[in-house]
Amino acid sequence: MFLPALIFESAFNSDWHIFKKIFGQVLIMAGPMLLVSTLLSALMMRHVLGYTEDHRNFDFKAALLYGAIISATDPVAVVALLKELGASKKLSTLIEGESLLNDGTAMVVFFVVLDFVKGESATPIDVFKKFVTLAGGGAAFGVIFGVLASFILTKIFNNFVLEVNTTIVVCYVMFYFAEFTNLGFSGILSLVAFGLYMTYSGKTKISIESQHALHHVWGYIGFAAETLIFILSGVIIGDRFLGGGATEPESE
Repeated sequence: MFLPALIFESAFNSDWHIFKKIFGQVLIMAGPMLLVSTLLSALMMRHVLGYTEDHRNFDFKAALLYGAIISATDPVAVVALLKELGASKKLSTLIEGESLLNDGTAMVVFFVVLDFVKGESATPIDVFKKFVTLAGGGAAFGVIFGVLASFILTKIFNNFVLEVNTTIVVCYVMFYFAEFTNLGFSGILSLVAFGLYMTYSGKTKISIESQHALHHVWGYIGFAAETLIFILSGVIIGDRFLGGGATEPESE
């Protein structure tokens, strides 16, 4: 429920002209460097913190799964601080753009490693196909919906209610089909591709009178989603550790 609002809002409000100049750097940080981060986090769990097969069956595959989870970044506070300090737009876009692609690639790595943790056998070719389907298929799916949304927006003239609703509906419908059907695409990467396509081309299909309202509405949606996530996380953690949920589980 929260992912489409957060990811599309961030991608849609990014500066396309700066983003395309630093795309190579973003791709390196969110791709190969994420794999390095996943591996180093797994090695830390095994050889520094001492989690092994004797410790609740925490084998190396489980350590890699932990590494994929912990490697996803949330730069909200960092980007806000950079804006307050007057840092360059290029640096802020680099950090935010890396986070956008990082979330998608981290989820792809997570799902690939999860199959191994479940004990499913897979050849290197199967792993490659799954990675291409999740990553490449997700990005292509997002672009297709970006073209569809742009076409719909060309049929609407100076009606910010319909234009805002179009972006919201297309965003959530696309995420649902990518993530919760048998297509097997990455919903997060679909959202990133959709948001970037809308930044590149879709904005030109929105009437000038409606652009201001569109940015304000999506800014509020992103703010509300992020606030609710932190509130719910605090409630869940508080209930788990302070509300009696930390008792030992009953034996089967």
